[in-house]
Amino acid sequence: MQGVPPPYLIIQLFNYRLYFQNDQPACILPDNPLLWMKNSIFYMFFEKCCIFIRLETTYFCQKFITMSNYKFLSKPCRPNTGNDREVMLYALTVIKKRSRPVYIPLVLAFYILIACKSRENTGNDTPSEFPQTAVADKVYTVNAAKTSQTIDNFGASDCWTAQFFGHFPDDKRNRMADWLFSMDTDNSGQPKGIGLSLWRFNIGAGSAEQGIDGGIADKTRRAECFLLPDGSYDWSKCGGQRWFLQAARQRGVQQFLAFNLSPPVYMTLNGRANNNSRSRNGTLNLKADKYEAFADFLATVVAELGQREGISFQYLSPFNEPEWDWDGNNQEGTPALMSEIARTVRLLDAKMTEKGINTKIMLTESGNIDYLYRKTTDKNGRNNQIETFFNPASENCIAGLTHVPSMVAGHSYWTASPYDSLQAKRRALRKKLDKYDLGYWQTELCIMSSDTEIGGGGGKDLTMKTALYVARIIHYDLCVANASAWQWWLGMTNSNYKDGLVYVTPNAELTDGTLSDSKLMWTVGNFSRFVRPGAVRIDVSSEQANPNDPAGLMVSAFIHHADRQVTLVLVNTADKAQSVQFKLTGVKVNTLVPYVTSDAEGDNLSPKSGHDAEIPWRIEPKSVTTLVGKY
Repeated sequence: MQGVPPPYLIIQLFNYRLYFQNDQPACILPDNPLLWMKNSIFYMFFEKCCIFIRLETTYFCQKFITMSNYKFLSKPCRPNTGNDREVMLYALTVIKKRSRPVYIPLVLAFYILIACKSRENTGNDTPSEFPQTAVADKVYTVNAAKTSQTIDNFGASDCWTAQFFGHFPDDKRNRMADWLFSMDTDNSGQPKGIGLSLWRFNIGAGSAEQGIDGGIADKTRRAECFLLPDGSYDWSKCGGQRWFLQAARQRGVQQFLAFNLSPPVYMTLNGRANNNSRSRNGTLNLKADKYEAFADFLATVVAELGQREGISFQYLSPFNEPEWDWDGNNQEGTPALMSEIARTVRLLDAKMTEKGINTKIMLTESGNIDYLYRKTTDKNGRNNQIETFFNPASENCIAGLTHVPSMVAGHSYWTASPYDSLQAKRRALRKKLDKYDLGYWQTELCIMSSDTEIGGGGGKDLTMKTALYVARIIHYDLCVANASAWQWWLGMTNSNYKDGLVYVTPNAELTDGTLSDSKLMWTVGNFSRFVRPGAVRIDVSSEQANPNDPAGLMVSAFIHHADRQVTLVLVNTADKAQSVQFKLTGVKVNTLVPYVTSDAEGDNLSPKSGHDAEIPWRIEPKSVTTLVGKY
């Protein structure tokens, strides 16, 4: 492996010489120092040849060790393999303790030779050093035997720009797709993308066909509808969106959710895809005789579109933030009373059964989690949603319907600060969910005016300022509300607003543009790329620290038995580095590999050198670090 750093080569040999015996350090070296030096020089020459033909160093190192006659004792010691100074000091200290000073010049000479050779061969395909620390201030216990929720997915939506960006030049649209969906890496191990595991597809209501007359001023906020006025369907529409469906599928995404913001304009009371010009009484913008037609439309789209595109829509969300009045001119949307939602869902469930569709109906994508669990709010008829839909005594109960899972979906808007509220609201939500044995998905978030800590939603921010703020929300949604899925709002945006993962500045014709990734995108990737569907959240505790410290270090951990992988996600919002150590129980992990996102140049899920799982780690300030290990 070209450019292997000195500590790597030293440890390839030292791991076979430095051992613990009865929990005391012991240095086991060959009885004949000249033989050791001879073999070491032979190894250097042999490894040099390996570099020339670009073969793996490790294989030949193992072969060399097999050829050498070393004595082995109980268990290997664990010097900090990422710190060459620590390696040498440890080696020299042990040698001194064993009263074998004759080996000191040999060790130093060997190290100098290896160091010189490595500097000559330094390349761009070597992970950079991960900062280490001698002593940990905080010790966290990760208990794999104490489990919480199973993770279903991490995702984002195609609203609204995919309809345009999906027609961009191939290199541009593929770059966006790679950023969002790819699980590949380049030659240096750098991830090409964040590996989203779910993609949300917007079922448009027809505001694009209406143009400015539809009451939505910004053309990039309008959406096409597959349904035509005569009741037939045109499946050639939404071409850009369909391109991203295929791009997601080709890059390994297996979960798809179709969501609807408004019934088709041919069915609404005001003939529009928003609630403009209607009274603000919270009722559904749907003609009384069109409920069954609306249910049929939704069922037809998920079945027919899925079949044509070769994908399966596992989930359908027929309503979105029904608490809001949606009487502005900026997007499609409709309010709805709980009774209207229940009526629609019953009809939709029957239609899906009739058509043989296995899609699950997700409810209610509430615009504020308060409306999910609180009995009294400012939205009468639109609050207390969990009890309304899942209490058997409720007249609007839909629990038990074939296509309604024991699951509730909500949005984390307006509940991110202050810290006490961030935690208290999610605890209250979890308490109500547990009462009815329900799972929870967080299905939409971007930055809003209430997020004053980072200056509100206005003005895009590509830095860690927004990324860390969102990472804190992700942590609390996962670790306090026990969300089993977490989804961002816009996968791509053209706005000067904190609402996208990928930022695009398009030309006037919306046919091309310049692309920018964001630290937020890569930070979401610290979760989405490594916490895969089927992973289970496991317990993290500490006697010295709060693992959910919103102003310091937040630690979450996951185990994925199918991949035999343990993942730790560390969110350090503090201005200072954190010196930490992890004790893993219930699972044996030897090495953890860090992936770091920070404002440092190149730190976009940047892979660093792996180290022993239980040595002290230095977590940089204002960063998100994912540690990944196999067992």
